[in-house]
Amino acid sequence: MASYTLYSANSYQGRKLRLYCTSSIDIATNTSTINWTLYSEGGSSNYYSTGPTTVVINGVQVYYIERKGYNTKTFPASKGSVSGSLTVAHNSDGKKSIDLSLSTAIYTSSVTTNSGTWTLDNIPRYATISSAPNFTDIQNPTITYNNQAGNNATSLQACISLTGSSDDIVYRDIPKTGSSYTFNLTDAERNVLRQATTTSNTRTVYFYVKTVISGNTFYQNKAVTFSIVNANPTFNCSYLDSNSATTTITENNQLIIQNKSTLQINITNATALKYASLSNVSVNVNGVVTTQSISGSSLTLNIGTIDVSNNLIVPITITDSRGNKTTNNLTIQVLSWSLPSAIITLQRVNNYYSETNLNVDADYSSLNNKNTITIQYQIKKVSDTNYGSLTSIQDNVQTQFTADNTYEWNVKVILTDKLGTTSYILTLQKGLPIVYFDYILNSAGFSCFPLTEEGVWSNYFPIDDVIYLGSQVLYDNYQMTTSGKNAVLGSYGYDLINGLFTGITIPSAYERAYRITAQMHTQNNNQASIYLNNFQSNLINTWSNNTMRKIGSTRIFKESEIQLETTYGYSRQGTNLYCSNNGNYQANFWNITVHCYLVKKTTNLEQVVSYELTNDDNSDIEQA
Repeated sequence: MASYTLYSANSYQGRKLRLYCTSSIDIATNTSTINWTLYSEGGSSNYYSTGPTTVVINGVQVYYIERKGYNTKTFPASKGSVSGSLTVAHNSDGKKSIDLSLSTAIYTSSVTTNSGTWTLDNIPRYATISSAPNFTDIQNPTITYNNQAGNNATSLQACISLTGSSDDIVYRDIPKTGSSYTFNLTDAERNVLRQATTTSNTRTVYFYVKTVISGNTFYQNKAVTFSIVNANPTFNCSYLDSNSATTTITENNQLIIQNKSTLQINITNATALKYASLSNVSVNVNGVVTTQSISGSSLTLNIGTIDVSNNLIVPITITDSRGNKTTNNLTIQVLSWSLPSAIITLQRVNNYYSETNLNVDADYSSLNNKNTITIQYQIKKVSDTNYGSLTSIQDNVQTQFTADNTYEWNVKVILTDKLGTTSYILTLQKGLPIVYFDYILNSAGFSCFPLTEEGVWSNYFPIDDVIYLGSQVLYDNYQMTTSGKNAVLGSYGYDLINGLFTGITIPSAYERAYRITAQMHTQNNNQASIYLNNFQSNLINTWSNNTMRKIGSTRIFKESEIQLETTYGYSRQGTNLYCSNNGNYQANFWNITVHCYLVKKTTNLEQVVSYELTNDDNSDIEQA
C-alpha cells in the first residue's frame, strides 16, 4: 500500500492542515482506490479562523467547505479530520501518476494552494501478442509477446484455436520473462489443423496468450492464416481397347484403331492428401472434355471411339475437395484407319468392243500390317434391276470381262478390309469407236456417232458448234453486307460486253455468245450470285473466311437471248452487271469476267446447261 502527505501552504502559530492519502490496487479492473483524510492539527490555541478549504485529487474535487470563523468551533477551525475515497483508472500499461492540491487560509483572508504529484503503485498487466505469423501445416510458427507482469503472473500460456472458442492446439506454458515462443507442433496437432481445413487450402486460426495474475485470468489473441501445402492428389492412369473385334485384329489392347476401337481409361490408386476428399476426374480427349465424380480410389471411363489418325496425348486431371488439381498426360497409341478406297480404270477395248478391262488400285489402312483387302465386282445392264454374281480380283491387276457393247452396263466394285466396306458403281457406256466415219452422213465422230450430215462430232456434241475466243475482267472486287441485288456496271445496248469481238469477222452461220464468271465468298449461310440482265449464275455459299472461295458462272448464252433493260444510272436500254446477296452477311466478289464465244445459230445452248439455280451446299465449313 502506498501513501502520500500534502500540507497546507500556510500556517499560523503551528496550526496547519494535512492531507494524508493511501492507495490499494485492483488488478482485475486496472484501478487504484485512493483513501484520503484531511487533518486540522497543531497550534497554541484550540480555534483558528480558516478560509474556504478545497481538496482536489486527480482532477476531482473531493472536499470543499466555506470559511469557518474561530468562534464556530467547528472543523477545520477546530482540530479534527474528514475522510473520503475515490477510484482512479490506471494506464493500459498499469502505471499511473496523479495530481493533488490543498487550498485554504489560516488566520488570514488570503487563500493559498499547495500541490504535488503522486506516482501510484504499478498494476501488473496481462501479456499481449506483439506479432504472429501466417503459417503452413509443415511449419512451426513463432509468436512474439510482451508480458509486463513478468514473474508477477501466476501463469502464462499460449495455444492455437480454430474458432476462438477452444484450445484446439492445447495450451502450453511459455516463459514469463521471455519475448517469443515457437510452437513445435506434433503430427497429431498438425492433423487437427488439416482435418479442420478440408474444403480450402487456407483458413483463419487464432493464437491465444492466457495470463493468470492473482487469481484473475486474461486472454489476448491474434488472427492469422493457416495454409495447407504439398497436398495435391496422386493417382495412376492407363488405357486399353475394350472392343474385342478390334483387339482381335491388332492383338494388342494398347493400340487404338481410329473410329473403331473403344477407348477405356482406368484411374487407379487415386488418393487425396492431408484429410481432403476426392472430387472429380476430368479427361480431355482431342478437345472433348468428360468430367465424372470420384469417391473411391479407382474409376473407369468408357470414352468410346476417337476420330484421330495419330498418337494422342490425353490430359487427365483429378480435383480434390480443396480444389487442388493434379494432371497426368496419358499417351494413346493410335492406328490410322479409314474406309478402303480405290482408283478404278474401266474401259472397253478400243472404246468399242464387248471385251472390257477393269483395274482396281486399292488404298487401305495397314493397321501395323494386320489388315487385308478383298476386291470383288459384279455387273448388270443399266436397264436391269439385279446384279450378277460376285467375282474376286487381285489388287492392281488388270482383269477382263465381257459386256455386250450394244448396251450400257453398271459395274459395282466392292472393297472390303477387316473393318469396313466401300462400294463404287461405275457406268460402262455402249461401245463407241475412238474414231467413227459415217459414210452415209458423210460425217465423222470422235468417241461418238455423228448425228448430222457433213459434220464433225465429239462426245455427242458438234465440235465446231461453240468456239471460245477470249475473256475480259469487268469488275475487280466488290463487297456486300446486306441482302439485295446491286447493279455495279452498265452500258447502252450490248457495249458492256461485245467489245471483245472488235476486229473479228462473224461468219454468217454464227453469232455472238457470252458467259459471266466470278470468284465468290460468303460469310455465313447467305448465298451470292452474279447477273447479266436476265442471266444468273449458280448460287455460291462458302460459310467461311474470305480465303475460302468458289467460282460461280452463268451458262453460255447468245447475245440474241439477252433481254435489254434500262441502263444502270440512265434511261436508255442496255446491259447491266449485278452482284446479288440473299442474306445480311458479308459477300465478296472478285474478278467478275465476261467470256466470249462464236456459237452456231442452229445450236440450242439450253440443252447443254450444266447446273440448276438451286442452293449451293451450305454445310458447315471449318473456319481458317
